Amino acid sequence: MFRFRLRHPRLFVATFAIIAAIAIAAVVVASRGGGDSRPDYPYSVQTFADQGREHLPVGQPYDFYESDPPTSGPHSSQPADWGVHEEPIPKEVPVHNMEHGGVVIWYDCSAGVPLDDVQCRELRDQLTALVESNISKAKLVLMSPYAGMERHIALTAWRTLDTLDEFDAARIQAFIDHYERLFNPEGF
Repeated sequence: MFRFRLRHPRLFVATFAIIAAIAIAAVVVASRGGGDSRPDYPYSVQTFADQGREHLPVGQPYDFYESDPPTSGPHSSQPADWGVHEEPIPKEVPVHNMEHGGVVIWYDCSAGVPLDDVQCRELRDQLTALVESNISKAKLVLMSPYAGMERHIALTAWRTLDTLDEFDAARIQAFIDHYERLFNPEGF
């Protein structure tokens, strides 16, 4: 019968301990997101089920989104240009932008207690300044009017929705900083 005997048992134990420590450290780092410096978003959001990433022909409507405005699901095969849009964009288009890691800021001056013309212009100007500032920093942000919302402002990213009644620059920026490119399966 052959007996196996370690020549240097202490060296074997030390090597095993080092390998185990490295493996445990790797698990801890992976569970914390690998050192991602993305800031937290301290506000409550609604999170919806992923409705998929099917591309629809340009112009084809889809009326079965789980959220309004939509946060995932079948969408136009062409995304919108990043930045400020003065006219409403079909809801299927910005969903493609969210699939690319973007944040969409929707606004509705007639939601809730409707804003008068001066208040609506002020809201648009505030949102525009914030969006343009982020675009200048190469952030993927899109702004569009969207009728039929319950609140004046909706912030969306893939599967995520936050709504506000009033402009809050810090909150909107925090949403952008946290969610922009958080979901980015195509590597944009």
